[in-house]
Amino acid sequence: MSRVFETLDRPPTSKECRFLPPVADYSKLFSQRLTPAARLPYTEFVGDLNKSESDVREYRLIRLSNGLTAMLIHDAAESKACAAMDVNVGSLADPPEFQGLAHFCEHLLFMGTTKYPKENEYNAYLSANGGYSNAYTDLEDTCYYFEATYDALEGALDRFSQFFIDPLFTEDCTDREVRAVDSEHKKNIQSDMWRQYQIEKELSSPAHPFSMFATGNQATLSGAATALGVDLRGKLLEFHAKYYSADIMKLVVVGRDSLDQLTEWAVSKFSPILSKGMTKPLFKGHPLTEHEMGKLISIKSIRQQRTLDLTFALPDLKPFHRSKPSRYLGSLVGHEGKGSILSFLKRRGWATSVVAGRSPTSAEGFDMFKVTVSLTELGLEKYEDVVRVVFAFLQLLQAKEPQRWFQEELQRVSEIEYKFLEKSEAVNLASNLANAMQSRYLEPESMLSDGMLLGEFDEDLIKWVQGFLVPDNLRILLAVRELDVDFDLTEQYYGVNYRVDSISSALMQDLRGDLCFDELHLPEPNCFIPDNLEVKGQRTSAEPTAEPVLLKLAEGLELWFKQDDRFFLPRGEVRISVENPRAYESPLSSILSQLFVLVLKDSLSEITYDAQVAGLWFDIHESVDGISMSVDGFNDKLPRLLRILLTTMRDHQVDDTQFEVYSREVKKKLDNVRHAEPYNHVQTNTHYLNYATVWRYSDKLSAFSLVTKQRLQKFIDSLFEQTRIQMIVTGNFGEQDALDMADMVIEVLGCQPLPDYARQWSRGLLHNAGCFMHYATMPEDGNLNSSVDVSIYTGLTQNDRERVVLDLTSLIIQEPFFDQLRTKEQLGYITYSSDRKYSDGYMALRLLVQSEANPAYVSQRIGHFMREFRKRLVDMAQDEFDRYVNSLKVRREEKLKNLYAETGRYWTHVSSGYYQFDKIDRDLANLAVVGKGDIIAFWDKYVNPETALSYTSMTAAIWSTKISQPSDVDLARYPEISIALHGCLLRDGVNVLSLMAVDEFVQSLVPADTEDGALARLVQLLRQQKGSDDVSSSLGEEGSLFDQAVEKSSEPASYVRTALSMAIGQASEPDAKMAACNGDLPRALTNGELAGNRDGSSSRSSLANIGAIKTPAGVWVFREASAFKATLRQTGAPIPTRPLVPKYK
Repeated sequence: MSRVFETLDRPPTSKECRFLPPVADYSKLFSQRLTPAARLPYTEFVGDLNKSESDVREYRLIRLSNGLTAMLIHDAAESKACAAMDVNVGSLADPPEFQGLAHFCEHLLFMGTTKYPKENEYNAYLSANGGYSNAYTDLEDTCYYFEATYDALEGALDRFSQFFIDPLFTEDCTDREVRAVDSEHKKNIQSDMWRQYQIEKELSSPAHPFSMFATGNQATLSGAATALGVDLRGKLLEFHAKYYSADIMKLVVVGRDSLDQLTEWAVSKFSPILSKGMTKPLFKGHPLTEHEMGKLISIKSIRQQRTLDLTFALPDLKPFHRSKPSRYLGSLVGHEGKGSILSFLKRRGWATSVVAGRSPTSAEGFDMFKVTVSLTELGLEKYEDVVRVVFAFLQLLQAKEPQRWFQEELQRVSEIEYKFLEKSEAVNLASNLANAMQSRYLEPESMLSDGMLLGEFDEDLIKWVQGFLVPDNLRILLAVRELDVDFDLTEQYYGVNYRVDSISSALMQDLRGDLCFDELHLPEPNCFIPDNLEVKGQRTSAEPTAEPVLLKLAEGLELWFKQDDRFFLPRGEVRISVENPRAYESPLSSILSQLFVLVLKDSLSEITYDAQVAGLWFDIHESVDGISMSVDGFNDKLPRLLRILLTTMRDHQVDDTQFEVYSREVKKKLDNVRHAEPYNHVQTNTHYLNYATVWRYSDKLSAFSLVTKQRLQKFIDSLFEQTRIQMIVTGNFGEQDALDMADMVIEVLGCQPLPDYARQWSRGLLHNAGCFMHYATMPEDGNLNSSVDVSIYTGLTQNDRERVVLDLTSLIIQEPFFDQLRTKEQLGYITYSSDRKYSDGYMALRLLVQSEANPAYVSQRIGHFMREFRKRLVDMAQDEFDRYVNSLKVRREEKLKNLYAETGRYWTHVSSGYYQFDKIDRDLANLAVVGKGDIIAFWDKYVNPETALSYTSMTAAIWSTKISQPSDVDLARYPEISIALHGCLLRDGVNVLSLMAVDEFVQSLVPADTEDGALARLVQLLRQQKGSDDVSSSLGEEGSLFDQAVEKSSEPASYVRTALSMAIGQASEPDAKMAACNGDLPRALTNGELAGNRDGSSSRSSLANIGAIKTPAGVWVFREASAFKATLRQTGAPIPTRPLVPKYK
């Protein structure tokens, strides 16, 4: 029997809650208007939107005749245009019998409309115009957004609007996207975040829709439809027709076009959306009732973690957007300074972090307040004492009464931040603003400032909210991998092991009593709030300076500087690299560097937390060449913070508690790497195979036993004996400020200069021509997915012209690759292509897929796509090619949005050692003369194995433990297509043929075979084999299960059918890749040939001598990456593209 959730017929009012403000009145300050061209009616807000004083964008808020509200944003300097549509309905509206339907609807909406029926029309248009699209489904929102070049906005809006007017939801797309949703869910099965979220949902009130499974999978969508005997597509159409109403849609459009033009497009294209009345359901009650509170939930996590969550049920706090009581409380409970909960816990070695505030898993009608503590091993043992400390601080807050001075301090910081607001990415602005506009309590004049400005102090409201942070309104959750409890329950969608107990009576008694710890107290006033906000630079008509100035270049110091002449805000940034080769000279050194950074940040947290609250941010991290740090924010007190960081770093003494806690944290992080997603592992392996010095997590784990406190302290002391300082100062500073800060760095660190010849550079590896493949196995058993990452090398990074041609080629291939392998073939949720430039080494075209299919099949599909793509390049119309060129041109011409982006660009050129500040100008000059013929010539020179004289590829594959992996003998004996087909049969449950038998079948195929004919023969062979005496006993399941497996393999979109088609194709055409990979290339050293005889008979002549296997196609497959890597040459140190002449000696 399906569940039914009670709904409200209206939102609550002040009668139900005396603090509740009135709903925003949209009848005031809106005037009737007509669009300039089509004379279509709309209303426009004529009040003050209260934008930031530093915001150069122009805004217009309008309402269409169908009730849709839109914010139009004109930005004359914006090279990209974008739009976001937030539909105020999400997973809470899922029918209980079809959980995940809202998310499924989000997927299908992209797949064609009546006006634009081609399923990839939208994404193809965006891709050709330098854009992309995405969407997400939340509890009560589904947000769709896109980005494109500024001159493609109208076409993009026309396609975008049709999703909400007349989507097709074709049957073919519906069937395929179920698999995409299922793949997305399976990708998340090993994610502790998703697992914990689902447990919280499952253990919420069954009378509230929050308790449902939001993502959906095959079982809850197509499986549920089959079980109920209904049409899933029909249910999807019903959902869209019921909820996708203009009344609950909020649109944001950002473009270079005038506000009048943006208005014309918005009104004309989105007015046809039907208005069905306010269709958003308002659900009665709260997910956490008295029946769910007072519980201790214990979860077995996948990763090594010790997370303590304290959850309090709250009423909906979104109406109180002005005073934001949850920000006040979260800032105090989550404070990190002296007297805070975190400070208390750290001193005892019980915790490493505390985060507090409103839970992101809230929706209209309910809220939750969470305190999340990352426990140490000792803290886990003392978790009840940790809970007592949290409640002692909550009692302190209640005893002290709400603090007006603290709220006013937060308010002052928010006013400064908003007044001097930095420009954000347009697409982020659009999606965030569209979502914020959904609040029925948010007045038009607060829309732009809502996320930042903090309003008046409301003591009674804060007291009211504090009243919910009490023991009887508490639920505790512990997520730990190794917890000594009996996990007696299993969640159905993620397989989470958990148990539920009541919070112990002794703990509850303590929490209800008086708790007092003398160390706990309220924070002191914040001394980092800026006083001087004067801007040094003056606006002129001149273009901003294109590059920084080298102020000093001396032994041990390199100082660059640029005063802000672009943004004119009281902000600054300093980036410093303290170079010392010891930092990364061995796996042990790498661990010690990582551990040093963690204990350093721990020591700084009490001092620097106020700085971060006041808009001053810092980062310290280890790198290949040493220790890097950056400080950015309001410049007034930035030098003061910098001195604190440097002094603490130079004089740091590790105490016993710090070492014990953070050495375990480093070990935990290293252990957790094995639980990463397959595509993360395969990218790490690719990185390892392309850089000379990279220490893998396994290398570090092997060395971890050598880590001691004494060794760490000695290492820290030695880091600053000899260093080279590379530094850039930008923003609201003068030259003398930069020189003074450089002197401060040298003075505080007190280092001797490191000679230039001793510098540690990140060196790329130079691969020999041929085809290489690295096989690895997932280090943990739970993941169903494997992944393949193919790199095709395309020349050297420093070739300006070929670098641009690669960028253009990569842009052209992105959408077709995704459309074919992700959308049409449903190989896997994670599918993408990109390009990569390695340090002074090769560039590469990269193609990555994460899939449940076996990697041999995925590799074959990627190869097939690449072989077919040349024809697409040749057939590409000139106007389509011109759009790609223009989109890349727009990307290169994109103006810097903020100081952080500007500094990052300069720092990239400085730290690379090339100092190519004019790289964008060079790229644009080359782009202006690139033609379609250049792309095809580039393809033939590097990518096409039939024509590339030095075809070079590296494939990194990682196999799930759930998939049978070929042995070394199999790899040497059988073609990859046979291994792929065998794996596809096994995936479908057809296990009656050995790999040898499959290969014999593949070898029997001839060019005249058809796909259907070959499939019929294969099915006949399978049935014959099933009936034979030697296998029938091993089947285990008779008749129907075998027939179902064979039927699955015979489906039109089955991987088996596709593999057969490829096998026929390879039988009918010479294998160009085989020719390339067997060494039929005009090179002295080819494809693993080291020296000596070409037949590999010499002990030094073949990669077989280091354990690699040569396949029938001539591909060298190796499992031990380090042995293969040792055979490769390294790039040299970078040569600057210009002479380095400092302004001052």
